[in-house]
Parts: sequence; C-alpha cells; structure tokens
Amino acid sequence: VRDVFSFPSNKLVITNIDIQSVEPVDQRTKDALSYSVQQAIEITTKSQEASARHDAERKAQEAVGLLERQKLKDQIEAEKARRALLELQAESSAVQSMGSAKAEARARAEAAQIEMQAELEQAKLRAQAQKIQSESELEETRMKQEAELT
Repeated sequence: VRDVFSFPSNKLVITNIDIQSVEPVDQRTKDALSYSVQQAIEITTKSQEASARHDAERKAQEAVGLLERQKLKDQIEAEKARRALLELQAESSAVQSMGSAKAEARARAEAAQIEMQAELEQAKLRAQAQKIQSESELEETRMKQEAELT
C-alpha cells in the first residue's frame, strides 16, 4: 500500500482516496451482485443454524448419556445398600437363633440341675429314713434282748 499515487505526465499527485460506495452501472450486474450477496447471507445463516442445531443435539445427547450413567451408578449403589441390608438381616437372624438356642440349652441345663438336686435330696431323705428305721429296728432288737435277759 502506497501513501502517494502520482501521475508524471500531468504531475497529478493523489495522497488519499475516500471511497463512499461502489455500485455497478449495469442493472443486470447490480441485480446479480445483490442476488449473490443475498445467497451468501442465506448460506452463512443456514450454516450457522445447522452448526447451532448440531451443537444443541450433541449437548442434549451428552446430557442424556450423563443422566443414564448417573442412573446406573444410583442403581448400583441401591443394590449395594440392599445387599448390605440383607447381609445384616441374615446376621441378625443368625444371632437371634443362636441366642434362642443358647437360652434353650441353658434352660435345659438348669432344669436338669434342678432335677438332679431334687433326686439328690430325695436320696438323702431316703438314706436318712433308712438310717432311722435301721436304728429303730436295732433299738427294738436291743430292747428285746435286754427284756429277755431280765
């Protein structure tokens, strides 16, 4: 770009040009240029619309994908929680049944101990009764013998 444009033949020097507008002289050229500019604007607009629509569809698909992933993660977490609950319920049932069995065994052991103590006491009483009876028979025999001697 030159700052100065000079014509040596007539010594004309042009230092600055200000172009306000350029219009073709021929009407057909003017119409064709207008149509061409209009077509270029339409093509650019349609291209921008298609690009925006494509971006919106891509973002919507990404959002749906993220939502599906989150649903799957939530389902996995729910299944883990349900599994943990079932494990705790099974453990609780095992502890409960073990406690019941332990209590039942303790009750049987206490019942057997009470029964044995009762039998032991009964045997002591029988032995005491036998001793008394034997002593009484012995005393009776001794008294008979003394009575026979006297």
